[in-house]
Amino acid sequence: MAYTTIDDPSAHFQTAIWTGNNVNNRAITNDGNSDLQPDFIWLKDRNVGFGYRLTDSTRGITKNLASESTAVESTSTTQYASWNTDGFTLIYGGQQVPNYNGNTYVAWQWKANGGTTTAFNESGSNPGGTRQTNTDAGFSIISYTGTGSNGTIAHGLPSTPE
Repeated sequence: MAYTTIDDPSAHFQTAIWTGNNVNNRAITNDGNSDLQPDFIWLKDRNVGFGYRLTDSTRGITKNLASESTAVESTSTTQYASWNTDGFTLIYGGQQVPNYNGNTYVAWQWKANGGTTTAFNESGSNPGGTRQTNTDAGFSIISYTGTGSNGTIAHGLPSTPE
């Protein structure tokens, strides 16, 4: 993939680190040079063995994937209250959610296309889907249902990802 020059990487990606305090509706604000409303959050409890939470603005704020599991998408209403113009707000709902008192957390956040998706058609016999693409950063979020047949996925990036 060809590289681009990005004057301010914080406009496309930021990391937030915090210690939980059991406060409901706690805002986590990014501290980069630019405001970043995340489209994709990869969140991890740093000192407890709870799994990773992967959430994106295409599927919605209550939908999660777990990278350490083969489980399908799950729904959680005790994680995020909102995605904000420069971060996100957490809902406190107990020990296994990302603001438990004394636990430390990290959230890696990427910007795609502000939650706006574009429809695409896939080649071969597979149906199309939707995507959000940030061509400057070389990042896209893709949602589609595969059929098991060969085909290509229209990622929207200017060159083939490596």
